[in-house]
Amino acid sequence: MHVDSVATLCDLRIVLIRQPGPLHKFLHSFLKRLRRTAVRCGVLLAIANVCAQTGFGPGTCEQALAVETPKVRGTATAPADCSIIYAGFVGAMEPSDHKTSGIVQIRDTLRGPTYPDVCANSFLPYNPTAGLEWILSHFPSHAGPLTADELRRGPRIILAGHSTGGWAMLSVARDLRERDIPVELTIQVDSVGIDDVTVPSNVKEGAIFHAHDALMFMTTKKLKVEDSSKTKIVANILVKGAGHLSITRDPRIRALVVKTIEQLRAEGSAGEAPTAALPPSNP
Repeated sequence: MHVDSVATLCDLRIVLIRQPGPLHKFLHSFLKRLRRTAVRCGVLLAIANVCAQTGFGPGTCEQALAVETPKVRGTATAPADCSIIYAGFVGAMEPSDHKTSGIVQIRDTLRGPTYPDVCANSFLPYNPTAGLEWILSHFPSHAGPLTADELRRGPRIILAGHSTGGWAMLSVARDLRERDIPVELTIQVDSVGIDDVTVPSNVKEGAIFHAHDALMFMTTKKLKVEDSSKTKIVANILVKGAGHLSITRDPRIRALVVKTIEQLRAEGSAGEAPTAALPPSNP
């Protein structure tokens, strides 16, 4: 099986595992078959982690996969004095610091000397709470909602997610909405999920990049918004010639992140809402 096919199927199973009910029996059988098919592709540890954090049933995943479940964590801790935050969520079959992932490559770029005002981190998709807690660590911690002044002084947030990472990323955006924390930009890359279609109203701009391959029927192609007066879809791009993994390295994704950061820097304390530039479509 092609590695892109394994990645998408793994991501779809992770979404379904989180849905309780009669799917469990089917999924148990599927996991056994997937273990034989994808044992060399890094999928086993990903599914084992998901099983450990869901209600799939005690011992069921361990029996089906026969692997040890490692601890889920993000990558290195970012400095606290940042005015902009980038949180990226990789696909299910990747570690959070997978060097060939465009999500991680953007993170590494933003950790360089050119971006001293940016805190950048990457996370696994089946533990979005880790990403949420990292983001919240850059805001004041106290009972009750953040004040308008605290929000004004707080960092601006950019979120990106690949495959089930797109689903996890929107989950984090919704959690931030419940805390009245705005998000400047969300980027979904070949997103896979049950509820990864609607961009929440606290997001100012959303974008989606999707591949044209044999698995395109599984991925999200078009986004909706909760409130069109608050959220604008700035890009919906079909990346021709890309697969489910290689699409993350499309240069227009990085360009959109960098452009948004430059606009946020330029606005400074003016408080104006940025408008991300629409990357050019494929000819």
